[in-house]
Amino acid sequence: MTGQIITWASLGQSAPARVLAGTERFTEWARYPQPDAVDPDSLWRFYYHAHPRSERLHNEHGHFHIFVPASANVRSEPPPANSHLIAVSVDSKGLPLRLFTTNRWVTDEVWQTADAMIRHLKSPSLHHAEPRDVAEWLNHLIVMFGSTIEALLKARDERLSTGGILRHKSLEDRRLRIPSQRRIRIE
Repeated sequence: MTGQIITWASLGQSAPARVLAGTERFTEWARYPQPDAVDPDSLWRFYYHAHPRSERLHNEHGHFHIFVPASANVRSEPPPANSHLIAVSVDSKGLPLRLFTTNRWVTDEVWQTADAMIRHLKSPSLHHAEPRDVAEWLNHLIVMFGSTIEALLKARDERLSTGGILRHKSLEDRRLRIPSQRRIRIE
């Protein structure tokens, strides 16, 4: 994990720089790469983007959104919709700053409960998405912080529930963008 960051740094690179390679200008709200990075076997996907500076953490450059197929049948036509697993904020050097979940409306995902999402943490599957070094790095982050991600998914569901029952209107509440988050560090 830290080895990949050190390798990138020695080359003047980082995870954000790798997904922005070939772009002339980094534009807020644009998704990188274009189209999303997708593992052709598992259909796990990710993209990187940034919000306006006023909406970011102090040192945040942007964040990766990681998705899993919403259907167990990844070979269906058309391809299945996606469910948001986790987002990873990073600084300009690519060092992870925090993990966070999003409300359903933020990424227009197919909602899955924390219990349904947690099963994906045992075997992250971005291995064949491009750029592969970034995909592998994200896989390692998911494994390294699996218990934290699990806790964040459970906290997300708890925050969006009333009396233990998830309410559809909570999933569309525009006042609630990030139901759970936690700062992280790699030592």
